[in-house]
Amino acid sequence: MKRLKILVGFLLIFMLFIPTSTLATGFSDVSTSHWAYESINKLSNAKIINGYSNGVFDPENRVTRAQAAKIIAGALEIPLNSTYKVSYQDVPSTHWAYQEIRALSEKGIFSDATKFNPDASLTRAQMAKVLVNSYQIKMDDNHQASFKDVSKNHWHPYITTLAEVRISEGVTRNTFNPDGKVSRAQMSVFVDRAMTWDQKRDSGVIKYDTAKKMYVDSSPVVSDSATETAKLVNIERAKAGLPLLTIDAPLSKIAKVKAEDMVNNNYFAHTSPTYGEPWDMAKRFGYSYRSFGENIAYGQPTPEDVVKAWMNSPGHKANILNNSYTNIGAGIAKKTNGQIYWVHMFSSK
Repeated sequence: MKRLKILVGFLLIFMLFIPTSTLATGFSDVSTSHWAYESINKLSNAKIINGYSNGVFDPENRVTRAQAAKIIAGALEIPLNSTYKVSYQDVPSTHWAYQEIRALSEKGIFSDATKFNPDASLTRAQMAKVLVNSYQIKMDDNHQASFKDVSKNHWHPYITTLAEVRISEGVTRNTFNPDGKVSRAQMSVFVDRAMTWDQKRDSGVIKYDTAKKMYVDSSPVVSDSATETAKLVNIERAKAGLPLLTIDAPLSKIAKVKAEDMVNNNYFAHTSPTYGEPWDMAKRFGYSYRSFGENIAYGQPTPEDVVKAWMNSPGHKANILNNSYTNIGAGIAKKTNGQIYWVHMFSSK
């Protein structure tokens, strides 16, 4: 029987289990339980990032700027043949990553200067700029994301833009650590997310809304199924003789971010390592309320299944049938293995 999981209202239930441990292709130090396993496996199979000759991936090892150029050029599938001449005095034509560095510099992804510092560790701020430039992500700082350790200098728009499209996130809910060094595991995840985001934009699933100055994701699993769960909640409230909840677009956006946060950071809990408690998360996104609640679940394949599971759980049912709530936000996110994370946020206005 397939295991379906839900988490009750504000009561956190911790469940421990022993996963079956298998390894990413060819890497003795990356098991399926590793938080970056899926991205490492995907990029290594695509020959975008490699392991070492001794059979390890060394996920915590720092990525150098030259290695980052090699990875990004591979992900973008940039042609390496060019007559362009770079100005770097520390990257001779015999350097192992010369062609990739040259190709990215020609496209303006790296700034062509006298020094490239190929052996220096790539910082998180540099990573943000490289990925925004690589995937030509429109920079409109509409303050959906903010970090107290990111000053209004030339790094700021890149860092906030990458966070707003949820390719990256902070190390805490309020800090980004721009000078922190990027590990091989982190680089794999960031590039994997950027590639997926770019594919969705190319297919029209993600579009830029010029009025709202933001990218909008219209994935059916994100929009239609999430909205359906909110409608099913209102059916249950109608059966109980309660007022229907307003399906709240700003609150649904926050619920979607919470679902994506659980997928991206591989956790299942009301308390987010990125945003904190649900009500704190709402305040961070500028959402006002008088009272607040949250239901979360994962593993249920359809809207009907998850609402039924919530209604069979006293804590979740209490939120669904709470007479004081006036609004509902619904968001979902899907892991690469197809498993769906569901989030409902309730508020009274």
